[in-house]
Amino acid sequence: MATPSIITTAGLMVLLLLAPAVFAVDYPVSWTLGTNYEDWDSDKTLFPGDTITFSYGPSHSLSVVKKDTYDNCGPDAIKSFSGGRTTVPLVEGTMYFICQEGDHCASGMKLSVKVRNAGPPKNHTSPPADAPSPVTPKLARGTGAATSNYNLNFMVIGGSLLLAPLFAFLG
Repeated sequence: MATPSIITTAGLMVLLLLAPAVFAVDYPVSWTLGTNYEDWDSDKTLFPGDTITFSYGPSHSLSVVKKDTYDNCGPDAIKSFSGGRTTVPLVEGTMYFICQEGDHCASGMKLSVKVRNAGPPKNHTSPPADAPSPVTPKLARGTGAATSNYNLNFMVIGGSLLLAPLFAFLG
């Protein structure tokens, strides 16, 4: 039978594993022509680890680009997507998105977002209730905020496993 200290330690480990996911917010974007994206983030405070989920039709694409490509609607993309629904984890700094199909970018189908460099404040909450339901982001190894959460989880697990015997001994 497990002692109360082992049960407590296991419970703390589970809570610490879930903590990074609790604070992330997903922001849905309908990625279409005729939408003004210029001030999209003016009423939002975005943080590393938050995500934007773009929903778009088959005549559109989504490209993550550098500022120069964004400003000139150029062809150079850091990463391109065409699946109709794309969730992008946000990383610190300004991120730039364009549609590279035809003249869509030049027609205004482009979005830049500023991502803060500090952790979320206590009032960091989900989008309004009438927003489409968020999609759970699939965080990839080795990229931006996903790597930070991934590494943090391993540090927490490792530290908990090292401290568990000590708590059991002292408990």
